[in-house]
Amino acid sequence: MRGVRAFFAWELPADAKAALGALAAELRARPDGDAVRWVRSEGYHVTLRFLGSVESAVVPALVTAVQSELAAAKPFEVVLGAPHAFPSARQPRVVVVAVEPEAPLAALAERIEAGVVAAGLPAERRRFRAHLTLGRVRSRRLPVLAAEPLATGPLAVREVVLFRSDLDRDGSRYTPLAQLPLPTSIQ
Repeated sequence: MRGVRAFFAWELPADAKAALGALAAELRARPDGDAVRWVRSEGYHVTLRFLGSVESAVVPALVTAVQSELAAAKPFEVVLGAPHAFPSARQPRVVVVAVEPEAPLAALAERIEAGVVAAGLPAERRRFRAHLTLGRVRSRRLPVLAAEPLATGPLAVREVVLFRSDLDRDGSRYTPLAQLPLPTSIQ
């Protein structure tokens, strides 16, 4: 059987991606900005559950199971924070932007996790942390990350997307496999 590398995520609207892209360009231009491999702006998303390699034949049942778990979910709004190093400035692996509040994203990730497990895939052992990756640190050097939180305003989380991830020398390319709307509109 053939597999796909996949993950569930919330994809940001185009204007938020553009604002993040401008922020990444600003950080890239700072001293030591070349020490980070910056993510292409079209790939900005918040991963809710990374799956790794999944057999293609399992994908339809996986989508059905997760959609069933999302049936009681409601859309909500989040805001983007300022960039920072993760897990810490002393041992940076990635440059991220926080997504707040984390609680509704964590609850959404829990629903997705329940669907993933119901579809027969192994449970995730790591704790969910809401963030958006701007770039991966190549060395311990970092540009100065001091910046104001982005002024994008509240962003609506209205759907979850199952993405296929294909790796190439220019970074990952993401292809939507399924879009799973949250069933109730924001009041």
